[in-house]
Amino acid sequence: MVIIGLKKLKKQQEIQRYVDEHNIRKTYIFYFKKFKYEYNFKNTEVEYIEYSDIIMYKYFYRLLEEIDSNCLIVCDEIMRTQNRSDLTYNCMHHYINQVDGNVIVFEYLPIIDDKENMMILLDLNTPQKYKGKSFDYNYLQVEDVRIKPVRLKFNWNNISTTDKQKEKYNKKRDNLFDTLGNKDPDTIPRALQLLAGDYKKASIENDKLYIARNKRHKLDNVLSYNDEIKKGHYIIIDTHYRRLDFIDFLKKTEMTKLDYIATDLSIDNVVMNSLTTWKARLDSIYAKANIYK
Repeated sequence: MVIIGLKKLKKQQEIQRYVDEHNIRKTYIFYFKKFKYEYNFKNTEVEYIEYSDIIMYKYFYRLLEEIDSNCLIVCDEIMRTQNRSDLTYNCMHHYINQVDGNVIVFEYLPIIDDKENMMILLDLNTPQKYKGKSFDYNYLQVEDVRIKPVRLKFNWNNISTTDKQKEKYNKKRDNLFDTLGNKDPDTIPRALQLLAGDYKKASIENDKLYIARNKRHKLDNVLSYNDEIKKGHYIIIDTHYRRLDFIDFLKKTEMTKLDYIATDLSIDNVVMNSLTTWKARLDSIYAKANIYK
């Protein structure tokens, strides 16, 4: 089964229920290092295997020998790439083929960026069944897919920049375009967002938490995406340039109301449009999934 939108306690309850109903001898939990949830189970042996170890020979052949139809495989937040043919996913398919349907796939959000990402989850649930096929909402009627929507809401905290700041920004933008050459064009919006983020320092209040791309603000209440992020509310100065890392941030904080400090510079319009478009994809999946279920 595929279960989307659950937090730790609900996941534990789902796994324990499955273990009890199916007399599971051993449970293998495949997890990503940022999200190792220590569960407490009864009546089953448990082994945790980190995402990067899935493809390692020392695990692969041992697991192929050990895993059988009396085992349960739990894929716990391991959608880490949009490449459906990724080697790690393929190794997981080998393990899952041996448990006779005893698999639970957990993800906080149904996609990284596009509805086609749903096929990664369906492939983990039933390897080979949908090989070469694109996502179709009708699959949600065929497979055991349960979705608890995570409803995100964006709030734009608008601030104005000075004429001097605008001039510096425009010069930076023009220089980035002029010197781009063969470099990755994505370096331009990344650099411009950092500059716009510098102008947001005056809006930072001491009694609130903030998240930024790095530690350049040198303030204790401004964390970076690489810091140890805990559950709570953070005001966003910069988004992470990788969608997956931004999703990781949402998983850790469990935030659904997202406050973003937005300047009147063009780069923040780009960021807001990107986030709004991504949220619309999520909301569309939730709405259509509800109809098809």
